[in-house]
Amino acid sequence: MTAKQHLEKYLNIELPAEILLFHAAMVLSLVECIMLVLFTFLLRLDIRVPILLSCGIIFTLAAMYAEKRTDKLKWISAGYLISMHLFLVPLVSRYVPYAVYDFPVYFLTGIAFTAILLKKKWAALFITLDMVVDIICIRHMLERSLLPESMSAVGVARSTQHDFVLFCRIMAALLITGTVCGILLSYRNKILHREIEKSTAMEQEAEQLSYAKNMFLVNVSHEIRTPLNAILGISELLLDLDTDDRIKENAFHIANSSKALLSITNELMDFSKLDDSDLVITDKPYSIGDICNELINVLSVRYADHGTDLYVEIEPDIPAQLCGDETIVRQIMLNIPNGIMKSLEGGNVRLSIRKEDGGEEKIRLLVEVCAQGAFQYSYKEQLYHNSVRETEHDEAQPLPHRLIRLMGGELRMEEEVSRRRYCFDIPQRYIPGKALVERPSDEQMKVLFYENTSMQGSVFAKTLHAMKVDFCQASTDEFFLEECVNKKYTHLMIASERYSDMKNEMAERLSPQSVILIGSDLLAYDDPLVKTTFARPVNCLNLDALLRNRQNSTIRRIGYKGEFVCPDARIMVVDDNIVNLEVATSLLKRYQAQVFLAASGKECLKLLQRESVDLIFLDYMMPEMDGIDTLKNIRALGISGLSMVPIAALTANAVSGAREMFLNAGFDEYLSKPIERDKFEKILREYLPKEKIVYTAGKGEKAEK
Repeated sequence: MTAKQHLEKYLNIELPAEILLFHAAMVLSLVECIMLVLFTFLLRLDIRVPILLSCGIIFTLAAMYAEKRTDKLKWISAGYLISMHLFLVPLVSRYVPYAVYDFPVYFLTGIAFTAILLKKKWAALFITLDMVVDIICIRHMLERSLLPESMSAVGVARSTQHDFVLFCRIMAALLITGTVCGILLSYRNKILHREIEKSTAMEQEAEQLSYAKNMFLVNVSHEIRTPLNAILGISELLLDLDTDDRIKENAFHIANSSKALLSITNELMDFSKLDDSDLVITDKPYSIGDICNELINVLSVRYADHGTDLYVEIEPDIPAQLCGDETIVRQIMLNIPNGIMKSLEGGNVRLSIRKEDGGEEKIRLLVEVCAQGAFQYSYKEQLYHNSVRETEHDEAQPLPHRLIRLMGGELRMEEEVSRRRYCFDIPQRYIPGKALVERPSDEQMKVLFYENTSMQGSVFAKTLHAMKVDFCQASTDEFFLEECVNKKYTHLMIASERYSDMKNEMAERLSPQSVILIGSDLLAYDDPLVKTTFARPVNCLNLDALLRNRQNSTIRRIGYKGEFVCPDARIMVVDDNIVNLEVATSLLKRYQAQVFLAASGKECLKLLQRESVDLIFLDYMMPEMDGIDTLKNIRALGISGLSMVPIAALTANAVSGAREMFLNAGFDEYLSKPIERDKFEKILREYLPKEKIVYTAGKGEKAEK
């Protein structure tokens, strides 16, 4: 390899910026020292001067060799600058006192090298020392050049070589220094330009990746939710059919597992968006009850599979509508209980959600997780090991910590051998009005319950007390059997473990459809006594739904029927998926509605020209003509009354912001797949003509409503 090839390799522009600048500085320093040695020989200076400058060549070569042997670039640069500018320069000034005219020019080289090789405070320190040393050297040379013997020597020199030599020296100094500094700064600018180009390319790549991620989320959401819609819809329809109880029970577990899978899908898609490098906290109203239901639904399935008991305590007085970033709140509340479960073998976990008054329509949402059992490892250590990133203060900040602090809260962890406590708080605004769970209006409501363990009974009693529901807790089989016949109790609840031992005696005392069964993993019951099964963990949300006869994923009402019918309602469903059409048809049959089906946007438009409808469910992702185009064409048909027909977007696209997109596009409502029955019923109630809704018995509402 030739010398030119060696030089090109040594100054390869693709090298890291710091290394490339060091290489350029060393090459230029080597060239400068060689030129100065030749220059001193031409001027016939003291022989010790070229010898000292030759030492500079040796120092430079030593620094280049050390850089190849080790990666401690900062220390090599510091050692080189000390040797050259704080040691060699003062010695040279001692033997060339008349260099006072060109010495300040060379001084600029030292500043340039220091600024290039060192960073921030180290560069400032070395430049300060360099200035002090150079000022001392210049003062020393001035003193020596003004001595009588020096004056005569200078006078002789001037008489023989005149001012031309002085001019040549200064010009040479300017040329050498300017060339060295110019090339060095040129290299630095070239490197900066390269770094800017790389940064721009990386930014463009990041934007492309972000776009690809968003498209991936949309596609994944649609592809997962479409089959999940069929699974969840058909399993819920099986619950309404008059089939074998074992089939119903299996359908119930399929429906609950599908809902858990749906929550996990939402969790993963939301979590992928939490990039706190450019994260913007939103402040929008959201339902804390929906988040708690999702949280319990996901955790109960995971904890049951893990063999860990889960107890949930939720304060009923928490405002139902909070204002904040729903995605971040959901992730924070799920991350810690889920992470603790992974480190725990057996045992139990108590999840508590409550509030503290923050004043001026603000609260602090407090979430506490207490765990007991055998722990495989420290969750705190695992948290930091998996999630550490460096902040500007070089503090380890795992993702839960950063998100909680980003929301203005604080995370506290206490870990002992067999007991651990994790607590965090999040300040949130709230919308005054409705509480998460309000006291039942029926003052005559009274509950008799009999749980399997003291811990389960304690949580049950505490929840009923917080809800201000009158209750009595049975502690023995005899007491429950004596009290269950008392007519003052409106609800009889018993643990499935207790019921299996007592059902024969209870059958002699109670009428059919009298008992609410509580259990973690309920089996099929063909017993006529059981009217409802109620899955743990017990909390104020599912208890409130049970007592108010509302739907909840933990409640299975035996022979449950819809709360209203709409036999005169004419409803159209537009979807290119045949299974989805069958699910929607079967679901609407429960309400006795007249159903019109269309498998495409064009078919929908043709059907609307000859049939009048009261409500349209319109799928978004369809070939040829998507939902938005179909919506525009429906509104443009010009048929009398059709422009006022409500149209709900029926879609598997449930990523963040989808609802706003569809409403802005002109849809009246938005329903994501898989179809959730309570949300589906809500749309029917709100958008069908009131005169076409007939309420069933037991609701206390009349048809004329």
